[in-house]
Amino acid sequence: MFRNLVSSKLNNALPRFGGSPPAASRWQSCTWPLSVWPLSVWPLSVWLPLGRMTAFAMLLLLVIGDVAAAADADWPVFPQFARGPGGYFAWYKLLLLWLLFLLWVKTTDWVNRDVQLVRMSYATWNPLVFFPFIVVLLTLGLGLPLFRIGFPLTLAALGVPLTVYVLKRNAKVQPHERVMTVPHIRYLIARMFGKASAGDFAEPKAAHEQGVQVDLAGRGSGDAQKDQANTILARQMPGFVTAKELIAGAIDNRAEKAMLDYARESVSLRYQVDGVWHDGDEQELESATAALGILKKLANADPAERKARQEGVFEASYKGEKFTCPLISQGTKTGERVIVHLEGIGSPFKSLDELGMREGMIERFKDLMLADNGFLVLSAVPSGGLSTLLNMALRSTDRYLRDFILVENVKDPAEEVENITPAMFNPAAGETPDKILPNVMRREPDVLVLPELHNRETVGMLCEGAVEDQLIIATVRAKEAVEALLRVLLLKVPAKSFAPVVIGVLNQRMIRKLCESCKEAYEPPAALLKKLGIPPNRVQQLFRHPEEPEEVCPECRGIGYKGRTAIFELLAVDDNIREALVKQPKLDVLRKVARQSGHRSLQEEGILAVVRGITSLPELMRVLKQ
Repeated sequence: MFRNLVSSKLNNALPRFGGSPPAASRWQSCTWPLSVWPLSVWPLSVWLPLGRMTAFAMLLLLVIGDVAAAADADWPVFPQFARGPGGYFAWYKLLLLWLLFLLWVKTTDWVNRDVQLVRMSYATWNPLVFFPFIVVLLTLGLGLPLFRIGFPLTLAALGVPLTVYVLKRNAKVQPHERVMTVPHIRYLIARMFGKASAGDFAEPKAAHEQGVQVDLAGRGSGDAQKDQANTILARQMPGFVTAKELIAGAIDNRAEKAMLDYARESVSLRYQVDGVWHDGDEQELESATAALGILKKLANADPAERKARQEGVFEASYKGEKFTCPLISQGTKTGERVIVHLEGIGSPFKSLDELGMREGMIERFKDLMLADNGFLVLSAVPSGGLSTLLNMALRSTDRYLRDFILVENVKDPAEEVENITPAMFNPAAGETPDKILPNVMRREPDVLVLPELHNRETVGMLCEGAVEDQLIIATVRAKEAVEALLRVLLLKVPAKSFAPVVIGVLNQRMIRKLCESCKEAYEPPAALLKKLGIPPNRVQQLFRHPEEPEEVCPECRGIGYKGRTAIFELLAVDDNIREALVKQPKLDVLRKVARQSGHRSLQEEGILAVVRGITSLPELMRVLKQ
């Protein structure tokens, strides 16, 4: 009886999916809708957000309404629709909605990635392209009895927000980066049909489009029209293909920087990969000189100037990734040196765990980040990933129940972190953090973040805030945790003001990881284990990069290392350390007191990474010497 009741209600509840009824001789039973329910509705509910919940809710309401009507209660009775003999779904209508849903998944994922590349607000555009479609689909698309009305409304819920986004993003980017234009659609069609048919749709490539598929664009002037003009001029200069090959080669070699040293008869090329310089192929002088002129033009520098120091920036897109490329050139005794940075969009790490911090240390650090007040210091050596450390630290804590304010330089903004309010100061206008801190502190934030400590006045105000109900998070450049404490005191801050409020220091050192494809194990001598402080028979093998490889590893290109991780030391400041800061603020004294408090040094943490096979002993020694 219940089965017939549900089947009958389903017949009347989904009328708009109707088509020709099945043959009566085969489908006389009124239970037919239940037999096709798993095949027709459940695939949608698996993929649609909240689909399963919606299906059960609709079914429950239908059954309750029918039971109430049968009992002659004053419950609302659902309208009845003529369905013919048997119940059924129109498979082609479900297929149209399913294809529309897949298109929504594809376009929404593209917007989620593209909005970061073009530097638009994901907090605005992600919800705008996500919620209208899913709400209309679940309410009108699947619930409206008239398919000829429900489907166009669902299509509009997908197309309107997407069209608005495309128009807004196309207005912000260079003409060659715009999407859904005639050239872009022609390119998509050509790619769809493959190279054999691409000529039927694609125009012949211009000179700057030939060679490796790298897109270079000017960005150094600060003015969109000027940058566009520089891009057009650069494309008309000879050597554009060589410039693209230089950038592509650096990216293919996983380089963070590429260095070109120009001499009278040759040009040497070096790549910095995972923080270490490696030699590249020597470049032909004439073509490399032409390529340099193009890169300078894109960076809004003077191609003819070869002696004075010049700085600029351009953009490069390659293999679906976008890079910001600051360029620095300086004349030398033998010619000119040029360094091109390759900065990807966003951090390669997403959490402290991915950065390399052990689970136990993560929990202790999070406890410090949850403190109601105090002064927490993050530190690293120059070019040691301090910005990444700060970013991961902020992402690891609760930013929704506490009010965070980040004081930053308008010329050097930090990577955006959700739910953290920026407070900008402009050095060009004579502003320093201490000038804007009074206004910021009057807003009474729970957490105040400073990526850089500028002067005594700034730290003095922060110490006052740390005494009250504010947690202060600041960064300094230092080789080890106890040195970071002394770096703060070097700003002429009274130790009696700083020592009582400091609660901890997190110090980081970036280190290369052994390539998993080619690293080799070896049995360490007993003397080496003893020197490392490892008990005998505790470790059977260590790892190193291949000393005499039979062939070049394709993963690391023969370097032996691929990627970087970090080793950390977390110093929880206790009363003994505070007393030493006031009475004897010296490096050796602070080290000794920290060891007595059970602090584990950076070297000890590095040895753990060696034992776990993450890195090698020579790499650890190299890093600790920095």
